[in-house]
Amino acid sequence: MLQAFAYYMTYDLVRLDRATRLADALNFFIYDTIKIFVLLAVIIFIVSVIRSYFPPEKTKRILSHKNEFINAIL
Repeated sequence: MLQAFAYYMTYDLVRLDRATRLADALNFFIYDTIKIFVLLAVIIFIVSVIRSYFPPEKTKRILSHKNEFINAIL
């Protein structure tokens, strides 16, 4: 679906020839930009859900029982 949208934007809307490097570069840029934004939105949503169910006080309590070197890594 994302690739089809990138093809539409590159070859139909902008009307670039499929054999040119510029068309390939623009197609790659559009596809990867959309893909990165979608993945970023999913990751932000997952982190937000985790943070809402896992409060900072619980994290501090868990990390206070370990040694300092492991706390720094975690």
